[in-house]
Amino acid sequence: MKVLVIGGTGNISRRIVTALLKRNHQVTIFNRGQHPDSPPAEVRVILGDRKQRDDFEQKMKAETFDTVIDMISFNTEDAASAIRAFEGRIQHFIQCSTVMTYGPPFPRNGINVTEADSLNGSSAYGLGKIAADNLLLKSYRENDFPTTILKPSYTYGSGINVHRQVGGDGSWIDRLRKGKPILSAGDGLNLFQFLSSHDAGEGFAEVVGRTECLGQIYNIVHPQPRTWNQWHQAVAEAIGVEAEIVSVAQETLVAIAPERFKGLAGNFGHTQVFDGQKLAQVIPEFQPKTPLVESLAENVEWMDQRNLIPNSDEDRLEDMIIATVRKLQNQI
Repeated sequence: MKVLVIGGTGNISRRIVTALLKRNHQVTIFNRGQHPDSPPAEVRVILGDRKQRDDFEQKMKAETFDTVIDMISFNTEDAASAIRAFEGRIQHFIQCSTVMTYGPPFPRNGINVTEADSLNGSSAYGLGKIAADNLLLKSYRENDFPTTILKPSYTYGSGINVHRQVGGDGSWIDRLRKGKPILSAGDGLNLFQFLSSHDAGEGFAEVVGRTECLGQIYNIVHPQPRTWNQWHQAVAEAIGVEAEIVSVAQETLVAIAPERFKGLAGNFGHTQVFDGQKLAQVIPEFQPKTPLVESLAENVEWMDQRNLIPNSDEDRLEDMIIATVRKLQNQI
């Protein structure tokens, strides 16, 4: 099958390409050619910017594909352009959406959110994805545009920094290596789902060409949620150290540095457990099995190779917060 991946070099899409090649699909990617990591040699590359609508649509209309996987559609304009480019010419269009379309605030306090739950996306990212998804599904209902929507949660892997709950850059890895304590928001027991990009790639590839998936929305998530403290400890294990975690109330962190800790209110400060049973029922082959610690070590190695782990000694705020909290605890 001839498959186009719009994007193709990012964290998830790189693994989708690998999974497609493993299944003997003929793979083409469309992107600006600016990613430092080159695609596999057997992948055909079409250079372009999808924001240049006429150029993108003309280039796509000059090609023939069976399936298109769109990894960089973020709003109605992107979705509308894809519809113009591929309508009546493909068998399957797979849109990469996001669980951030559900919130925050999330239905039922973020526990077992299903595809049937209300959409409460409040970020520009979430709202843009809602609009794009809705346009594609409307086109499916009215004009048989062969759409499937996949909604990943936090997907880690070689292509992005390893995130932590309180956000920030990769310097928290340096803190762990130097034996420094790290901050946790509240008690660190909020549940989250952490999916390896290897597993996400397999899931996307398994959906390709499945007619029963047309017109459907699926959460693509790890079935086993973990607390943020468990995640931080797993990252520490991946680099061969133990994590010392200092808990500070989320509201306190945001009050101290609103810009720095804004991601707590917008995403990581909320329990988020999404139900993946709908996808598992139609594609039982989707069984996330990538070892957590091993894949985290791979992710950190990728960060090291690209100098994405700054010197934590150059940022004193975290040390100051931790010292103040400990001083207060000793005074009480």
